[in-house]
Amino acid sequence: MEFPSARFKHDSDASTGLVFIRVYNKWHAAIRTQLAAIGITHPQFVVMTVTNFLSQTKEFVTQANIAKMSDMDVMSVSQIVRGLEAKGFLTRSANPNDTRANAVRLLEKGQEAIKIALPIVEQIDEEFFGVLRDDEKPFKRYLHRLLNSEKRAENG
Repeated sequence: MEFPSARFKHDSDASTGLVFIRVYNKWHAAIRTQLAAIGITHPQFVVMTVTNFLSQTKEFVTQANIAKMSDMDVMSVSQIVRGLEAKGFLTRSANPNDTRANAVRLLEKGQEAIKIALPIVEQIDEEFFGVLRDDEKPFKRYLHRLLNSEKRAENG
């Protein structure tokens, strides 16, 4: 059967998207394995870490705040928050500043999980992206450029 791509017919490594997803999957597998050992998923880690980060400057962190910072959709964040609440990692309560939104707060169990998980994820990042050496800063600039170009497109 003939492969219907004119651009990548003979060289799949020429596809930026394919190379990107392969790199992402390799990085994500390392994180997923380590976080599974401490009983949390990567999305759960992201939600708890973002909640922890935002709580440094916001008295009341909302699911919308978490979704915006993590670039996750609000419904996914809501499901993850519900699961983390059921496991005793965080709690939701009425937000006195916005009756339409819940305030999300890490509980001690969630804070302890972050204290264990964050150094592990940071170490994985350091080792994985460390191979870039001097190219890591330009790589981050390129990633931010991609993020910002998407946001500009969304805003018209």
